[in-house]
This record gives sequence, C-alpha cells and structure tokens, in this order.
Amino acid sequence: MAKILLVEDDTILVEMYQAKFELEGHDVKVATNGEDCLKVLEEFEPDLILLDILMPKLNGFHVLKEIKKQPNLRQIPVILLTNLGQAEVDMNQELAKALGVNDYLIKSHHTPDEVVAKAVKVMGNHRQQNQPPSTNK
Repeated sequence: MAKILLVEDDTILVEMYQAKFELEGHDVKVATNGEDCLKVLEEFEPDLILLDILMPKLNGFHVLKEIKKQPNLRQIPVILLTNLGQAEVDMNQELAKALGVNDYLIKSHHTPDEVVAKAVKVMGNHRQQNQPPSTNK
C-alpha cells in the first residue's frame, strides 16, 4: 500500500482519483489548494504526489518549488496534472522537467484508471532507482 497525496481543486476529479487509488489499496490524502498541500506535507510523507497546476492560493509550480527546497520532500516523485491548452503544455513541460517532475499528464487525455496506472509505474520506477545496490557474495 502506497501513500498518495492528491492535490486537486476539482471535486469530481478528486472523488474519481481517490476512489480508484483506494480500490487499489492505497492511502490517499487530499489537498484542494497549494497552501493546504504544504500544510499536509508537514505531517504526511507520501510515496507520490499528484499535483494540479492551476489551483487557488498557490499554483502547482509554486508548490513544487517549495517541495524541492525541502531535503525530506525533494525525492518524492511528483506527477503534474493539467488541463491547459497545447501551447501552455509545451511551455510548462520544460519548466516541469527543470523542476524534476516525474511525469506530466493532461487530465482530459487520461482516464482515472490510466492516471492510477501511471502513478503506480512512477512509484515502482522510483523505488527501483533508489534501492541500495545488492551485495552478492
């Protein structure tokens, strides 16, 4: 069971994503804006953050910059979610890569099942990359 922080202000999407993750056995915490996300992270260290870009109070990029400043949080994989148009997506993908985002998904192009599958894949890749080397003697 993985711990997921879902940062999304669209209540319908929150309900869909949360239900899908919980059906897969994951523990899901929800924040509906950037400020709440940073507060949740003070007490909850997730295995993955799904982070919307366009949110009230602090947008996803501001939140991501704050996360990357903190040594205990900067290694947590992050998937950015957006519904921006293609021109904005192209521009933001470069910024997302520079900030160390693990993936960037356009919400309208992915079903909740696909988002969950992508999240599980990213977490698996992250675990694999961060395992200490085996010492076979």
